[in-house]
Amino acid sequence: MQMEHVTDSVTIYSDGANLQVIHDLGPEFVLDFVLEKEPAYNIDNLGKTDYSYHLRPFFSVSGFCSKGSDDLHRLKWAILQFQEFKDYLKENQAEMLEWYFNPKGETE
Repeated sequence: MQMEHVTDSVTIYSDGANLQVIHDLGPEFVLDFVLEKEPAYNIDNLGKTDYSYHLRPFFSVSGFCSKGSDDLHRLKWAILQFQEFKDYLKENQAEMLEWYFNPKGETE
């Protein structure tokens, strides 16, 4: 089990099989990431296509969030936490991809 604290409210957790985002923002907020795969072409060898990978964060509200001041404050806080999560993934993309493809943390 390995954990990486992104903020006081957001943590990335590995159970040895895959990575999960854990947060205490509320059940109506979804904060996670997906692996995106894009073709990458090598101009020295045009016949062979490689792929580049990156983790793309996403945020959504899956439920009702009223216009009351408490819910709007929670929504604003969740959006701020998402921005920090997004910045963290951007700054640590290489390490996160390595961890994504090797969630057990095994060395060769």
